[in-house]
Amino acid sequence: MISPNLYKNGRTYDFFMKALGYEGSIDRFLDHLEIDCRPECSILDAGCGTGILGLHFLERFPNSSLHATDIEVGFLRATLANAHRRDIDRHRVTIGVGDISSPHCWTSEEGTPETFEDGSFDLICLGAVIGYASDREASLRQLVQMLSPGGYLLNIEMNESLTGRLVSNRYRYRNISLERMKHVIRQEGCELMSTPLRIQHLPAKLTRTAIVARKLV
Repeated sequence: MISPNLYKNGRTYDFFMKALGYEGSIDRFLDHLEIDCRPECSILDAGCGTGILGLHFLERFPNSSLHATDIEVGFLRATLANAHRRDIDRHRVTIGVGDISSPHCWTSEEGTPETFEDGSFDLICLGAVIGYASDREASLRQLVQMLSPGGYLLNIEMNESLTGRLVSNRYRYRNISLERMKHVIRQEGCELMSTPLRIQHLPAKLTRTAIVARKLV
C-alpha cells in the first residue's frame, strides 16, 4: 500500500496513481457518468490532488474552465503537468492554494486572497477530501452553496467497506458517514443520484464510491 508520506509529494503520488491504474479506473467511471453541464461551464476541483476529476471534465466540456485548489502546492503543479499531458490549454486552468475547511477561500498564484461567491460553479468535484476539514458538515454545506441552480456536485468518496476503512485510517481520513453526507446535501437543496463503482472500475472500486447530486432550480 502507498505510504501516507507520499501524499506530500505531488509528482511521486501522481506516478503511483497512474502506475497502479487508479487514474485510469476513475476515468473509465467518469466516461459513463451522466452529468449534463453547459459547454462553457465553470468547474471547481476542491482539494484537487493531481487533477484527475477536474481535468476529465475540462476535456468533456470543450469551452469549460477549471479552478483547482489544494493545500499542497506540489499537487497544484502536478495538476498543471497533467493538463499539459492531456493537451489542455493552460488558460483554461486557474490554480490556487485552498484549505477544504474553508472551500470558498483561496489564494491565487500571485499570492492574492480570493473568495468564491455562492452560485459560482456549474460543477464541483471532490475526491475524498471532506474528511480533512475541521468541520466536515460546514465545509460540505459551503460547497453546495457555491453551486449554481441546476449545478452538480460530484464526490468520489471513500466507501465504507473494510478496504475503504483501512485506507481511510492509514491516511488519517475522518469522514462523516455516507448517509449523513447525503442528508446534509439534501438539506442544502439537492437531489441525489448516487452511482456505485463496478468491477470494471478496479482498483478505485476497492476504496471509493460516488455521490452525485444536483442542486434544484
